[in-house]
This record gives sequence, C-alpha cells and structure tokens, in this order.
Amino acid sequence: MTRTVLFLLSLSVLSGCTNVTGDTPRTISSQHQEPLNTERLFAAAETFFSEAGYRCSSDAGAGQFRCSRALRDLYIHQTTAEVNIYPADEEGRGHRVIATRWDEGLIPSELIANTYANDDVEAFCAYLASEKLGRCSDYQG
Repeated sequence: MTRTVLFLLSLSVLSGCTNVTGDTPRTISSQHQEPLNTERLFAAAETFFSEAGYRCSSDAGAGQFRCSRALRDLYIHQTTAEVNIYPADEEGRGHRVIATRWDEGLIPSELIANTYANDDVEAFCAYLASEKLGRCSDYQG
C-alpha cells in the first residue's frame, strides 16, 4: 500500500502541469465608418509583434493571425505568451484580440499567478490608434 501511494505521488510530481490564463479580450474596430482592412491590420500586427520578439504567422484569407513568444524557457518549466487576432463577426466590422499565457512544466499551478495582462497588446492598441488604423475596446461579450 505504501509503495502504491509513493508511486502515485512521484507520478504526480513528474507529470507536471499546464496552466492557461488570459488577458482581457479586446475588440479592434475601425476609426472610420468603413470596415476594418484585415490585410493592413495583420501587416501592422506582424511588424509590431515581430519587433517585440514574437514569432508570427497570418492567414488573411481565413482571417487568422497568431503570434507567440517564450517568456521563460527553463528545463523544468516553460512559459509562452500568445496573441491571436480573428474576425469578431461575419460582417467584418471588427476583430478580436485574445492574449493568453501558457505555463507548462513542473511548477504547480498553485504557485503561478492566475491573472495576466499582456503589456504588448496594450502597446499595440496604442500603436493602432496613433497610426489611425483602428481602436481597441474591452470586449463586451
């Protein structure tokens, strides 16, 4: 019995954990009456997030944009930030920005903060406004 308990305990320690938490979702909309130009938005996002150290890929035809950046890359634990941009509705009136943080490894999720705010997304929203490409607002689901 004792061996079984010790074996199960050792498995739980060695198996690690995955913890995902997200930033406040945002909606990007046009500053003008016309629909938001997806190609221009994705080009601006590619430039901005690449300069911030993210690896990005986009598919404007499918309306998807994704970036990721390693925040921590230790042997026992990895943390990755992800930013996803996709259409908010069928009419093409806006896009959603979802930022998440993925923690994977041997650090228990109880020891990892369950709140997350991606400063790069906030800076990207300010960049869009300054370039008059769009404006961000908190998503009101």
